[in-house]
Parts: sequence; C-alpha cells; structure tokens
Amino acid sequence: MKKILLLFVCFFPIGVNALDMPEINSEAAIVYDVNEDTVILEKNSDEVRSIASLTKIMTVLTAIENIDDFSASVTITNEMLAGIYWNASVAGLKVGDTVTYMDLLYAAILPSGADATQVLAYAVSGSVDAFVAKMNELALRIGVTNTHYVNTTGLDQDGAYSTAYDQLLILSYALKNPIFRTVYTTKSYTLSNGLQVEATISKYNEILNLDTSKIIGSKTGNTTNAGLCMSALFYHENHEIILITLGAEVVEDVPYNLIDTLTLIDNVNESYVIPKEKTVTTASIVSSDVVVSSNINYNTIIFLIILFLLVTVFLFRRVRRRKRK
Repeated sequence: MKKILLLFVCFFPIGVNALDMPEINSEAAIVYDVNEDTVILEKNSDEVRSIASLTKIMTVLTAIENIDDFSASVTITNEMLAGIYWNASVAGLKVGDTVTYMDLLYAAILPSGADATQVLAYAVSGSVDAFVAKMNELALRIGVTNTHYVNTTGLDQDGAYSTAYDQLLILSYALKNPIFRTVYTTKSYTLSNGLQVEATISKYNEILNLDTSKIIGSKTGNTTNAGLCMSALFYHENHEIILITLGAEVVEDVPYNLIDTLTLIDNVNESYVIPKEKTVTTASIVSSDVVVSSNINYNTIIFLIILFLLVTVFLFRRVRRRKRK
C-alpha cells in the first residue's frame, strides 16, 4: 500500500511556475497570475508592514459596496475635510463643492486624494470611525488575516498594517467589481464640478520619462513608515497579472516603487511561460465510416489508474483475510 501511495504522489505533481525574483528595492512583493490562480513571484509577501495609500483600495471598495446611487450629489462640509494632514496627497476638493459619489471614487484612486476618502467616509457612514469599521468588516469577509485599518487614507497611524499577500487578495477581489475596475484602470477623469484628476503614475511619465504604457491600472503609496508602495494590473499573453510592492526606499526623484513594478513586469514578460495543460489522445474508435476520437486530461487518466490500483489492492487484501479465517 505504501508503494501505491508513493506512486499517487509522484504522478500528481503540484504545478510550479514560479520565477526567480529579480533584484528590486522593495522589501516585499508578490506577482499573481489571475487566470492560472498562481503566484509566480514572491518576496516577503507575508511580512506585516505599513501600506500607505494602498489603503485607499479598501476605502473605495467599501464605499462602492455601501452606495446605492453613484450619481447622487454630496456637498462637502468643514467637518468632512477636518484633520487631514498637511502633507497628505489630495484631489483638491474644497468646502462647498458639490460632487457625485462617482466623482469621489475617482478622486480617491487617481490622485490618491485623502480629501476624497474622508468625504466618502462621512457621506457613507457619518464618521471616519464608523466607515473604518466597515472596512475591517469587509477585510474579514474577503478572508485576509493580517490586515487592519485605522483610517481611510493610509497615513501613518498606530494599528494600521497589512501584507503584500493580503493586499493581493483584496485587489483581486476588488477587480471583480465592474465599478472598481473601471475606476482603477482609468488614467484621467473630470469631476462634475470641473476638477480634473490624473493617475499618479502619469506624473512619472511627465517628469522622469518612464514608459508606463504596460500598466493597465495602478495605485501608488508613500509614507515615512511604509516607504514607497504600489499595486498594478497588467497583461501577459492575455493573462491578467496583479502585482504588489511594499517598502521601497524613499529617495528624492527616484520612484523605486514604479521602477520595481516595471522590473517585475519585464521579468514576467520575458521569462514567464503560461502553463499548458497536458492531454492524452485515446485511440480512435473506427466504426464503418465513422471515426470518433476524444481527448482526456492526462491527470484524469493517472487518477483513474491509481484509483483502480488502490481498489484492487484493497479487494485483494480482503480476499486474503477471508481465506485465512
């Protein structure tokens, strides 16, 4: 029986398509093939860290799941903008502005607007604390185990943490929502009050002349505790690939989060081979003038063979026991 079980293990290898991690500045990273449900690159992905403005992915997702009418208007009050740190990235919303819920989603993701995330919190839940509670509830429903939110912005604050792996799970879940996907993959947008917002990576194109055309959607982050962070969606041979990078060094005019993202994208495009399912073609069944052939999954055949052997051994042992009696 032990020999049979050994055969079972040997004929059912776990498909491993992981690549060697290239040299990157980020302390943690993970790259995931959505179509294959496979992690293909990983570095310290379970390490608990600050995640900066990647927090806004959950902020926007939570808002989407709690908004009934995205075209409804919200008038911004003093309370909604109170307490935002002076160094926080903002979309440029002002007290008295009237915008829609949809406007606020774009203003939160594209320019990473802390003002937009805080307005969403008040408009949806009446307070930041009540809204953050919903964020943590949703995180638990998604199934992440090493993530906790304490604000809507991702600005450094005790008790806020996550991992690259958890952020991968959250973004993967979020991208299944058509509204989130549309917002996340948009590069520029004009709010109903006339304010224009752009994705943060557009600035890198303008200032540093980095080619970001392969990035379909993204969210960047940057705080003292978190360092430079980034999430991104791109395609490789028609497969959707998600990546997360956390904890890159903060150096003036050197966007290591984006540089690492582009390095990982190039590595995948150059080295990652999409696994192809093995098939075995059975002998053709010829009958008069009809020819029938079929393709059977290789693993299925092996499974049936092993199952047959296990059953045979089991029956053989039962017969031997009866004879002894």
